[in-house]
Amino acid sequence: MPRNHAVASAMTSTQPDTHRAPTLLRRRLLGRALAVPLSPLLALAGCAAPWPEVPAGTGSSSARARLREAAEAHGLAGWQQLRDVNLGFDTLPWPAVQGLQSGGPAQLRMLPASGALALHADHADPGATPLAAALHRLLLLGPIALAGFDGIVNWAEPVTLDGRRCDHLHLPLAPGLGGMVADRLSLLIDRDQLWLRRLQVSLTALDRAAIATVDLAGHRRLHGVVWPLSFATVRGHALGGGQAVAWQISGLDVDRGYAPEALQRHPWAGRAAAPAARLT
Repeated sequence: MPRNHAVASAMTSTQPDTHRAPTLLRRRLLGRALAVPLSPLLALAGCAAPWPEVPAGTGSSSARARLREAAEAHGLAGWQQLRDVNLGFDTLPWPAVQGLQSGGPAQLRMLPASGALALHADHADPGATPLAAALHRLLLLGPIALAGFDGIVNWAEPVTLDGRRCDHLHLPLAPGLGGMVADRLSLLIDRDQLWLRRLQVSLTALDRAAIATVDLAGHRRLHGVVWPLSFATVRGHALGGGQAVAWQISGLDVDRGYAPEALQRHPWAGRAAAPAARLT
């Protein structure tokens, strides 16, 4: 099959990534994973600006409480009631060694109870699929994805975005994205609605210095959950030479009623297979 018609599909969960795609990029990701120190703190020690300065120690209990409040404001209770979530994108950026690049159509499936996650995308390198899936789970769910986080959370300097004063939470993300030991994560959460407005995360699976900074907009409460419908990398911080990339959710439906096994086949089986219902 010609390369430009290739299809990448992956299913991940809260368990370590077990995909072994025989691609050059996959080998690079694995090599970098093996090179990361075993201690998450050591993995983060060498990071420099643009990460905020945060105090040493066990973190801030009030910052951890704010993270939980934000998860509830985003619809944590509604999320926990859903059986399956089915999303579509007309275009989805894709991680590559040289950065986050514009891509093609994609479908994403999430099972809240098990934490299973599956991504099916055209024009993508299968080796980077687990990283792309983990990144978009974090972008889509924001604080909900961290509802069970009991590690270090710190306050950093607040930031004003589009006239909204945003609290700045910073934490080590362990395990990291794409099977890495750890990454760094910053969340900018507005003080009025407690919605996530900007997310910055290191992508050490690509490169020790790689960072994705993404603005989130167009929030809508659908099926009990607040979803950001529009995304854009921040110029100057975006991967790929600082060129901004924008994308949005084009389809969303829930509770079709299928088991995780439906996502373990290619193509997906049964009720998991149809594209997400278009948003109006």
